[in-house]
Amino acid sequence: MPIDKGPSKQPVKQKNKYKQGVFGLVCTTFNLWLRKLPQYAIIVGITGTVLLVLQSILLLSIFGIVGFDLLELIGTAPLDVVLNLLIYDIQVGILVLVVILSVTGLAVYAVVAGAAIHFALTDYESPNSGDIRESFSFALDRIGTLVGVQLLVSIVVVGLAFVASVVMVMFDFFVGIALFILVIYIGVRLAPAQAVAIAEDRGAMESLTISWYLTGGHFWHVFFGQIVMSIAFFFIEIAVGVMVGVVAVIIFFSPTSILIATLISSLLLSSSNYIYFAVLFRDLEARGPFGNHERNQ
Repeated sequence: MPIDKGPSKQPVKQKNKYKQGVFGLVCTTFNLWLRKLPQYAIIVGITGTVLLVLQSILLLSIFGIVGFDLLELIGTAPLDVVLNLLIYDIQVGILVLVVILSVTGLAVYAVVAGAAIHFALTDYESPNSGDIRESFSFALDRIGTLVGVQLLVSIVVVGLAFVASVVMVMFDFFVGIALFILVIYIGVRLAPAQAVAIAEDRGAMESLTISWYLTGGHFWHVFFGQIVMSIAFFFIEIAVGVMVGVVAVIIFFSPTSILIATLISSLLLSSSNYIYFAVLFRDLEARGPFGNHERNQ
């Protein structure tokens, strides 16, 4: 089922059903996640695992057992790539491969994020109507926008965080703290940008603009929603990890049981943030005026 390309096309009453409080956002996220757990595990968890296995095989075939140590240098988000290049002293020969694998990983995870958000939006609007293949196809069509959103957010957030660090250490501690608070503020205001990129037929810059507009006047709602979401799924992760760990120990009864339990837990829970962003987008959209009035095209 295709996703509506414009919020203004949905009736106001239909939109209002998506408006929720902080705890409602988290509960809805949990319900959507639990309802389609196998599908989300495939979209995010298994896809990420396959990518990791392919990267491991490539590095192992080129560098031998040492190749496994290079996995930590490969980023899957712009922030990871930048930090790895700044922190680690990487030889030129290895650097080229690391950059190639990082860019590939960035693109793959952008598509994964888009597919998970598309699936969540579709299932949220019309229960049990999500399709994995359609979601991946839709995300692939939007890959340029999705990567662009990631890059722009990273440039703004990382750039400002770097300035804040320099100011804090070399000039004024309290001004640095103020800048870090600004980093958090901007990060919260741009939180639904990926969901906007999927739900709206817009470019990367306009997706950020719409995200900024959507969150206007709702900073604390978004901020505390993310805090509660993180806390809730932290405990869910512990519970799932314990249950899976016990089963793994009983079945395998070996030191690898913990690794297996961690892997399974990651497969099951790695999609939660993407689902949350889909729910958050619909909530903010319903709050208007963006969601309740025709926008200027």
